[in-house]
Amino acid sequence: MRKEIVLPVIAAAGGVAGFFLRRWELATAFESDTGLQIAGMPATYALLLLSAVMVVVFLLLGRSKAPFQGGYYEAFYMKGNRVFAVINTVAAFLLLISGFLNLYGYASHTHTSLIRVLLGFLCIITFIFVLVLTRDNLRGLGSGKFRFSLLVPAYNFCLWLICAYQERAVDPVIGDYVYQMFAIIASLLGLYFIASFSFGRGRVAATGIMSGLGVYFSIVAMADRTDTATKLLLGFAILYLLVGMVSMYANIRCRTGAPVAEATEPEMTEEAPSHET
Repeated sequence: MRKEIVLPVIAAAGGVAGFFLRRWELATAFESDTGLQIAGMPATYALLLLSAVMVVVFLLLGRSKAPFQGGYYEAFYMKGNRVFAVINTVAAFLLLISGFLNLYGYASHTHTSLIRVLLGFLCIITFIFVLVLTRDNLRGLGSGKFRFSLLVPAYNFCLWLICAYQERAVDPVIGDYVYQMFAIIASLLGLYFIASFSFGRGRVAATGIMSGLGVYFSIVAMADRTDTATKLLLGFAILYLLVGMVSMYANIRCRTGAPVAEATEPEMTEEAPSHET
């Protein structure tokens, strides 16, 4: 099975279906005057069922038969792949715009949370690291070991999770924000597992499962009535995790001609595994 095609397509297609179900739920399953959720609405059950199916599908299809012995270099480098580089660059600029919008919202008193200011600055910093990482992946530079830049997006989403919880904790209607929280948590774990390859702890199954669910829940959460900065962060998660899934599974498939256990990190940085889209 070509997991680099099947799993991203399932995540994206399921997310689009979930997006429209979420729109249906928001239009029919909440009282217009009080905003309280109406129990027993078909849209709510349909979206819950789809989400449960997506979790089961990724748990089944994302399993890995053998442990991956390579590091970040073997799993994620995309030397010469300009399509992936462009997508990651677009994702980085979504972060940048989200960061400026968070800072502008505080300056214009649209929101007064200081943690939003920290989130804005961290989004701008993450933008720089993602651009550098994308450049190195495109050119096949660096060893891929112990890269702090890989951890920065995970830190970004960790702070976003704290920010989102702080803002939503007072909302008694969990249905208002539950899919956004699922999106942040799944994406955070996906980013963490991608970074773990750089520190000798890479797990293919966990990375594929959480990245796929991060994409799915992020697309669903795009239907929520939320601010533009949040939607841009969700957009970053969708693009970045999709590229990570495709490149990881494609690089691993390219190495199936030789035992994975024999894959070692190359000594010369000029040579890097690549695949063309």
